[in-house]
Amino acid sequence: MSERNCIEFKDIRYCYEEVCAVEHISFDVPKNTFTALVGPNGGGKSTLLKLLTGLLKPDKCSIVVKDSALVGYVPQENGFDRTFPMTVFELVLSGTLSRRIRPFTRYSKQQREKAGDALLRTGLSGFEKRGIDQLSAGQLKRAVIARALASDADIIVLDEPDSSLDIGAAKELYSILKKLKQDKTIIAASHHVEDVLELADKAIYVNKTVTQYEEPEELKRILKKGIII
Repeated sequence: MSERNCIEFKDIRYCYEEVCAVEHISFDVPKNTFTALVGPNGGGKSTLLKLLTGLLKPDKCSIVVKDSALVGYVPQENGFDRTFPMTVFELVLSGTLSRRIRPFTRYSKQQREKAGDALLRTGLSGFEKRGIDQLSAGQLKRAVIARALASDADIIVLDEPDSSLDIGAAKELYSILKKLKQDKTIIAASHHVEDVLELADKAIYVNKTVTQYEEPEELKRILKKGIII
């Protein structure tokens, strides 16, 4: 693996029974960059993200993550009950828990500091005591990203982070992600092509297989011409 890269997909294939979602997939993700995945519905973006996070296992070949870097996953749907009585700080703090949870243990000062720092970096300082049911869609999305940051993840993977957000909330979210790439590797799949490609350092067009673009502007020009890749 190149020193510049932190992830490499090597001839990946994944099939749902008889139907292959993605095949002949090879690409790399540079460290501390924002990589955008764009493409049509059903093209395989979500499948690639789930393969990267380990939720799915490839049928063929391998995905290499350098130095066993930790991956934080922010799905399109959060998957938890917003009516559950939990504060924003409690949600983010839960990201510091190890996978081997020991009952009756208390959060350490270091864990609380990590949660506080994650809230600061996602623009949610002052929201600590607010219930998650009181958050807007954009604020909740940032809280879930803060939870991933608190886990010490080196790589943040987001599936449609801007879905259900209004224009202002989406722009605010992308502004935060742009800052995070200073010390995190960000990979985001989105249908909002103009917005995500404007901020991306690299673009991957996904439609069963992939085409890499080191200059996202090139892909933007191609798509504006109505060319289907």
